[in-house]
Amino acid sequence: MPVTPGSYQWSSGKRMETINISELGDVYRPGGRTRFSGSFDFLLPAQAYPWMETGARADPQYYLDYLTAWAQDSKPVRLVITGTEVNALVYLEEVTQGEQDGTGDRYITVSVREHEDLEAAETANPNGNTQNASRPSGTTAGGEREQSCTIARGDTLSIICRRYYGRSTARYYNALAQFNGIKNPHLIHPGTTIRIPPESVLLGVSG
Repeated sequence: MPVTPGSYQWSSGKRMETINISELGDVYRPGGRTRFSGSFDFLLPAQAYPWMETGARADPQYYLDYLTAWAQDSKPVRLVITGTEVNALVYLEEVTQGEQDGTGDRYITVSVREHEDLEAAETANPNGNTQNASRPSGTTAGGEREQSCTIARGDTLSIICRRYYGRSTARYYNALAQFNGIKNPHLIHPGTTIRIPPESVLLGVSG
C-alpha cells in the first residue's frame, strides 16, 4: 500500500476444547490452530505526500481496483506486513472506502480472514506412517534439502527469499531467479512452482 498503516493487530494461537468430567468439572485441552480474522485501516492518498512509500502512486482508484478484484475473487492473496514476521495467505472479505476531508484521499478498511489449505498437509504412506506432502525434492551432500514453492498471488521473489532464507536482498532474489531460469526476477506468475535450493547452493549460483 502507498502508506504504511500506523498500527495493526495480528493474532495467532490455538482453540481450547472444554471437556466436563464428573467430579472434576471442566478440563481444558488444546485443539487446532486458530486462523486470523480481522481488519486493517489505511490511507490511499490522492496527492503526493512526503511520507508515502517510495514508488507509490497518488491514485486511490489504482489500488482500489486491485483490492476490489481480490475481494470478489475466490482465491487468496498474500498479506505481508513489512518489518514483521506476518506473511500469510488471506481472503479479502470486504473492502470499505470513504472520504473525510474533501481532498480526494480515500480511507480504507479491509476485512480479511486467514486462508486454510484444506488439502492434506500430510499424506499417509502405504505403511500407515505419515509424511509431509511438500517434502523437499532433493538433498545435498551436506544433508541440506531442496524445497519447492508454488507462487501465490501477491508473492514476489524477494518475499519468497525472506520466507525461506531470512533475507530479501537483490543478491538473493536474483540468484533464485537465475536458479529457476526466470529472466525477469520482478515478473513471476501465480500457480508456478519454483525450486528453493539450500542457501549454500543458491549463493553459489550468483558467485
